Amino acid sequence: MRKIILPLLLALIAAGLLACASGAAVPQGLLPNLSGPWEFIATSNSDTVHSTGIEVALQAGKSLENGVEQPNGQVSATGSTQIAILTIDGATGAISFGGSCPLSGDGTYSLAGSFSSLGGPLSFTYVENGNAFNVTATLSSDGKSVIGTYSSQAGSNCSDSGGITGIVVPKLSGTYVGQLTLPDNASNTVTATLSENSSGILSVNLVATNPDNTTFTLSGPVTGNAFAAQGVFQGKQVAYDGYFEQVLDPLTQLFVPAIYFVNVTNTAQPSYAGTLTPPITNAQIPLKL
Repeated sequence: MRKIILPLLLALIAAGLLACASGAAVPQGLLPNLSGPWEFIATSNSDTVHSTGIEVALQAGKSLENGVEQPNGQVSATGSTQIAILTIDGATGAISFGGSCPLSGDGTYSLAGSFSSLGGPLSFTYVENGNAFNVTATLSSDGKSVIGTYSSQAGSNCSDSGGITGIVVPKLSGTYVGQLTLPDNASNTVTATLSENSSGILSVNLVATNPDNTTFTLSGPVTGNAFAAQGVFQGKQVAYDGYFEQVLDPLTQLFVPAIYFVNVTNTAQPSYAGTLTPPITNAQIPLKL
């Protein structure tokens, strides 16, 4: 059975942040640019099984300093190309895109906040399905991770509180293989090659064999470790949501990267399509004594 290693990752992130949380204030003109792919994991005080992934293509605000644009300590993410929220089941590894909060108000997703120094406080508000949460955290001395707490705003339709961590994540890339249910509902052996460009657009080239023997490409924006990609399959438009995670491989007993796919062509009935992992080499197969 697949097992996501979210608790281990959170512990490692927290340990690293506590080791480097101290830092001196930085003049505004020397603030780091936090723009890029981030993943924030919110862990509830009341629900120890499910976590919330806030996946963002973080944008850094800028101001003119002596005629040159410099980061001003403001950060934000708005719209589907910059933020996605999902629910992670720590027991099964199942991913639910869109978050678990009920629809409220305008039902939007967003993030906005500010910081003033490396190793200092970072505060922001994120909105899930129209429900707002306040975050108070500490930015690491290298500007690449945070640790803190979150709580829902007063009167929220999604009352919750807990701990939150965040890290800069690398671009999605590599080759992944496995069984994937294609839009015709046939399970195929698939090789997926991922590449993400400098603008945060992911291309997923899929080669399917047995039984379909076909190729097609999906492309779309990346937000943190999540992506939303569209393409054409057998002359019809299709759409998939995806998520990069780490899972336990039952054969090698090693934790390996994986891409989790959900077919969202029919938005009213999204369906899990499969999880692909890197090809296994002979060196990775444990010897039997």
